[in-house]
Amino acid sequence: MLKIEIMKAILYCEKPVPRLAYTADYVFTQLLGLEVRIVYDQSEYQSFAGIKCNYSRASISAQEVHIKPQGLLSEQGIYEQEIASFLAGDLPAIFASGPGYDLPFDVFSAVFFILSRYEEYLPFEPDQHGRYPAQISWAHRNNCLSYPVVWEWTKLLKQAFQQKYSHWPSEGPGYAFLPTYDIDLPWAYLHRGLRGWGRLGLDVLKADWPQVRARWQVWRQRQEDPFFTFSQLQELHKTTGVRPRIFWLLADPSREDINPSWKLSAYQQLIREVSEWSDAGIHPSYYSWMSASTVDRDKKRLEMITDSVITHSRQHFLRLRLSDTYRALLAAGIRHDYTMGFASEPGYRAGTSVPFRWYDLEREEVTDLWVHPFAVMDVTLKQYRGYSVQEAAVVLQDLKDYCQKEGLPFCTLWHNSSFSNLHGWAGWWNVYEGVVRDI
Repeated sequence: MLKIEIMKAILYCEKPVPRLAYTADYVFTQLLGLEVRIVYDQSEYQSFAGIKCNYSRASISAQEVHIKPQGLLSEQGIYEQEIASFLAGDLPAIFASGPGYDLPFDVFSAVFFILSRYEEYLPFEPDQHGRYPAQISWAHRNNCLSYPVVWEWTKLLKQAFQQKYSHWPSEGPGYAFLPTYDIDLPWAYLHRGLRGWGRLGLDVLKADWPQVRARWQVWRQRQEDPFFTFSQLQELHKTTGVRPRIFWLLADPSREDINPSWKLSAYQQLIREVSEWSDAGIHPSYYSWMSASTVDRDKKRLEMITDSVITHSRQHFLRLRLSDTYRALLAAGIRHDYTMGFASEPGYRAGTSVPFRWYDLEREEVTDLWVHPFAVMDVTLKQYRGYSVQEAAVVLQDLKDYCQKEGLPFCTLWHNSSFSNLHGWAGWWNVYEGVVRDI
């Protein structure tokens, strides 16, 4: 076994391939912590003293990890793929290589297929909000959505290297907890305008007198608005030292965009106060997902309120359509997006919890947009999955424990309204608080 002193790697392939360069940078640099160089000359490859990876059909050196390419990375354009799944040990995998190689599948093609969201560029039947459904994703169909399969594939590659090179860094990218919040509606009863009066009328018609009394008590300032949970969030993050990122909805009124007017002085004051202990991002309108001008409009409103440049965003209702949404975000000056997750299922839509740059498949180029995956959303657990408080606590804890054990970032998505006792959310604060404090 060869012992190397400097953690550098060289990757050989027969010709320049943009998709491979993108994938190799993510796998080697961001996940494995290796400095990697891609070469196309065999003599340069053979003379290299560090870790060698051969991405071609023919063997070159006895001291190398040999991965057989299956063709996806050398293609240009988007085509219907013949995706045959199989087990590599206990892991589901794709792009099988056959015998005679160090891995039984083309790990780089597999990573690229999942990370680029290749399947979302192909024709599909969208859900009611135009989104790509979790249930038709490869990861869901192969029971690996609940963990970052890209990381598990990378660990197989790491094991292949460890068999030939004795010196190897043991740590992963590093555990970090990033709590994020979407603020769709800061107040349940206050500052609702005509909507508030309309809701009051409906409560009266339904003879829902507890709701009528609650609204009246809040309006008379005799009790706190149930959705106004910012003080307890501030205290939680102050005592734990975890700084959250908060996304604000500042859209024009619509059936789906129910936020207060962005001109409301109380709303602006709230955003400024909360932004002292959190990092602000924009939560663009439901109708912004293919409109750079709408993203830009909402972003400029938040920039005016916070007197800061806003480059972080998450789509309202998680509405994401590739490549239109990401191009719209880039055109509006967004450089970090947090939409990468499914509404109906917890887990890892892109197979990873580690941020990555978006690869525009239609233009075959790496962009300046960083994609930050989240693992779980409150609404997913309660409304889509129908979990009880106890069941949700187990799912949430399992996701966090995995990331802590593997040394990976862990990102959650919650709403201020989920910490109230309205609409069946009683007890969910305790679930969430336990996870945040157990960091």
